Amino acid sequence: MTGQKKKSMSIGAAMKQRMGQEPQTEPAPVAAPSKPAAPVAIPEVLESFNTRLPAGLHRRLKMHAAAEGQKIQDIVQAALTAYLDEKE
Repeated sequence: MTGQKKKSMSIGAAMKQRMGQEPQTEPAPVAAPSKPAAPVAIPEVLESFNTRLPAGLHRRLKMHAAAEGQKIQDIVQAALTAYLDEKE
C-alpha cells in the first residue's frame, strides 16, 4: 500500500456498482407540499366490546360488511352512534 487511504463505500453503493449501476451521489429532490398539512386528529382509544347476537343477524352483518368492504366493528359503531344520537 502507498499510504493513501481508500475511500470506503456504503454497502448500497457497492452493490449498485457491482450490478452495473452508478451510485446516486445526491439525494433525489423532494417536492414541498403545496398547502400546509391539516392537523392530525388523535383517534379515540378503542375498548373491547363483546356481545351475543342471533346467528342469522350475525351472518347478515358479516355479509353486509363484506359486500361494503367495511369492518364489522365500523358498522356496529356507526349503528350505535346513530341510535344513541337519536335517543339523546
